[in-house]
Amino acid sequence: MRIGFIGTGAMVSAILRGAVRAGADASTFVLADRNFSAAVALSEEIGATPARNNATLASQVDLVFLGVKPHIQREVIADIASTVKERNIAVASIAAGRTIDAIISDFGAAVPVVRVMPNVNAQIGLSMSAICSDAASRAQIDAVTTLMGFVGRTIALDEKDFPAFQALASCSPAWTFQIIDTLARAGVKHGLSKSASTTIAAQALAGSAQLCLHSLESGTQPAQLIDQVTSPGGTTIAGLLAAEEAGLNTALIHAVDAAIARDAELA
Repeated sequence: MRIGFIGTGAMVSAILRGAVRAGADASTFVLADRNFSAAVALSEEIGATPARNNATLASQVDLVFLGVKPHIQREVIADIASTVKERNIAVASIAAGRTIDAIISDFGAAVPVVRVMPNVNAQIGLSMSAICSDAASRAQIDAVTTLMGFVGRTIALDEKDFPAFQALASCSPAWTFQIIDTLARAGVKHGLSKSASTTIAAQALAGSAQLCLHSLESGTQPAQLIDQVTSPGGTTIAGLLAAEEAGLNTALIHAVDAAIARDAELA
């Protein structure tokens, strides 16, 4: 299946580079961008084919991957709508807040749409991506799932669950970076350098996340892992209770609530 990518920004570039590193055949990719030189540069880097414009791209592929910002998506759809409808090809979208119904409405016809929500960790092949579709074929959904699988884990969700997913997966990296930076500043307070503190905190969180994922495979929940590292009367329980008293749990839940509320406003 030939896939065309409209937009070659940070997220699409991360997906494409990750896919090629994982063994995807870049000759099946066609790239277009309003800045044609950007499409040419990335195409030459990974071995894909550049297209002069969006309509030309749509005429060459079996699936169009819309990799542009939400406020630009309608403009792009206008460029490719007639070709997509005439050729009955599928469309994938990574635009936050743009529902399947909204995208179909812009096309003016019931085209097959796959909605995808990746996160910034696609840059290093560790994305968590959600995928949903109402009308795409199994082959079309599988093509998108395979593509996103090259840069991390995927999960199939109902579209109604995308706002919660976005908060947990797309927004949380920024909150995690904040947690790492805060822990690092605490390290500086107690005599460590900022560089050493940041490395220590980041590696500890990265390892903890991997341990959590590994443990889930055997049915071990995060709360059980907490119990494993919390000795009676020790340093961990002292810090854990202090964090809870300061509102850590409530703050994280409030962050998720606020992100979901803002998503509803944007939609």
